[in-house]
Amino acid sequence: MWLQSWKQLKSHTSFAFYCKCSAIVFFFTLCVLIVACGTSTNSQVDPGNQSVTVTIDLNGSKGSPTPPLPDYLCGAWVTNNSPGVNPDNANSLISVLAKFVHTVNNNPVGVDGATATAQIDWPDGTTDTATAKTTPDGLAVIPIVLKPDSVNKIVLVQVTFTKDGIPPCQVPQPAYFTPVLVSPTATQPSPQPTAPSITPTIIITAPPRPSVTPIGGNTTSTPGP
Repeated sequence: MWLQSWKQLKSHTSFAFYCKCSAIVFFFTLCVLIVACGTSTNSQVDPGNQSVTVTIDLNGSKGSPTPPLPDYLCGAWVTNNSPGVNPDNANSLISVLAKFVHTVNNNPVGVDGATATAQIDWPDGTTDTATAKTTPDGLAVIPIVLKPDSVNKIVLVQVTFTKDGIPPCQVPQPAYFTPVLVSPTATQPSPQPTAPSITPTIIITAPPRPSVTPIGGNTTSTPGP
């Protein structure tokens, strides 16, 4: 009887012990899974806040070198693209500026004594030419007489430089301007001469004092006023 009771107690104790051990093992396993999931979540990168890293390699890159400047350069322009044309004045002018330089050690140096020839293309289809010489800094000022029939129309000026011993240089882009009509200047009337002012002079002369001549030996004089 006592032996049977001991066997039942031992069987009940073993079952309870196994249940406690299983619970402890399950608890530790659950903790390990929670830690693993948390580490995996924190290690992910937010795709909306990704940082971009750009690496510039200046030593290994080989860019195209800067091309050298041409031996000769030229250009032309006007300082006033809307010059005024007075219909009463046939000498309305505009100056076209042109520059001719030579590249020396990558620096522009003016070409002196070159001839700048300007070809003026008028809106009516006619063509005129004008010339000027460059100064030591390579600048040429070409005067052009404006035509009244070119008002409000574009005029093109193509400039070419020439000089003995060097190649000619034609300006890549022509200069241009558009004349506008200006009102004639009103002539001021000349002032009329004014008569000189004369101030009259009045001279007042006092009458002479009367004299009294005595009669006989009695000398009596009448006092004057």
